[in-house]
Amino acid sequence: MLNIKSLRASLLATTVLALGFTGCGTAIKLSEFQPSNMQKAKHIPSKEKMMDNGLPKVIIMDISDNGIKVAQNAKLGKSIATNINTNLSQAKSVKLVKRVDNSSYNKMLKSEIKAAELAKEIGADVGQADYIITGQLSNASYEHSFHEGYYYYVKTKNGVVRRYRPPSISYKACAVGNVKVFKLPSLDEADSFEFNECSSTSTQARSAREAQTRNDGLVREAGAEAADTVMYPLKNFFAKKGYIYEMRKDGDKIIVKTTLGTTYGAKEGDEVNIYEIEDLTNSLTGETKQTETIIAKGTISNQLNKDFSWVIVDEVNDGKEIKAGDYIKIQYKEGFFSKFKKAIK
Repeated sequence: MLNIKSLRASLLATTVLALGFTGCGTAIKLSEFQPSNMQKAKHIPSKEKMMDNGLPKVIIMDISDNGIKVAQNAKLGKSIATNINTNLSQAKSVKLVKRVDNSSYNKMLKSEIKAAELAKEIGADVGQADYIITGQLSNASYEHSFHEGYYYYVKTKNGVVRRYRPPSISYKACAVGNVKVFKLPSLDEADSFEFNECSSTSTQARSAREAQTRNDGLVREAGAEAADTVMYPLKNFFAKKGYIYEMRKDGDKIIVKTTLGTTYGAKEGDEVNIYEIEDLTNSLTGETKQTETIIAKGTISNQLNKDFSWVIVDEVNDGKEIKAGDYIKIQYKEGFFSKFKKAIK
């Protein structure tokens, strides 16, 4: 029997060994850095806000199966929501208020539905929540193909050898749709993320008649890939702010201390953006709005605990200066090995 999963694992392990591992340059000694004065940001928050440990409260609803038979058979919408629930919990950037298991509740996410009605339906006080995560599938598919056996030739140290690939059946399942974030209590759409992911496998077979006409597990695997795809933008959407309140320098090297600790997901090596709040004035209306602007990038060092982290500043935009009250957010992105794993599916 062909074991595609074992083959993928072998390829992945081979790639890891080939690439090797390099240090991230995140180890620092605080004693080598001298304290440096910082100006205060124009919109510096209060000390209470800077030290605020609150997290956005989130309700996760099942992704709608949208009447698609393949999705309904595999309970795909529920499976994707479960994966999102698990991954967001691990990110430590939100507080999960409620899991809603009935995908039919998604029909309530219309602009004319009031939050009070939604609360009544799901049995939760949405006044305690800040956001709802839900979405819908636009397609879910499952297909199989029979492949005849064949001979092929390979070069070995003993010469060319003929080998035989036995007949097989390949299977492929795909999930296509979106995940949306709605703000409460207004139910305004705050953001939307698309997914289009597949999962595949193969087994030896003597004829096409041996094909499995249904494989809910493989369909849910595609759903797990879909959940993984939207998790990076979701975690970025909910990334907790870590406010800067101290700076040290060693020559041209700069490090800043932030309120973001391991309790809220900070890890050594995490890449972060550093933001300032700017006032933007509309030249036509004269209206002024505040907006967050990236002024620098950095990496969380080895100096961190549950309450704080020291960030190595990698680069600062021209004309910008890091000030007390500016803040960081971790930048979550899909890693090479995750992309590689999907590529060989």
